[in-house]
Amino acid sequence: MEPAHVIILGLSLGEWMSIIGIIAFISGLVSVLFKYIVFGPIQNDLKDLSDNIGGLKKSLDELKNQYDKLDRRVDEHDRRLDRHHEQIKTLFREKGDPHEI
Repeated sequence: MEPAHVIILGLSLGEWMSIIGIIAFISGLVSVLFKYIVFGPIQNDLKDLSDNIGGLKKSLDELKNQYDKLDRRVDEHDRRLDRHHEQIKTLFREKGDPHEI
């Protein structure tokens, strides 16, 4: 007695398994190619972008430090100008100048 052959849509079980194996192989091949052809360059670009963002962050931190130093200097100069202004007003008052500041 021969084993029963299963036929689905006109193809035997062995033929279906062969078709599924070929489809799986092609899918895997496409997946690997897609990974290296599409995602490889994208990953390199993302790494470059990340490095550039890191450099920008460092530059911004340096600029912020320079801005803070400059801001402190401007505040000090502003205080000195206020002090000089008050000294000049005092001198004019002592002198009794009508063109007082």
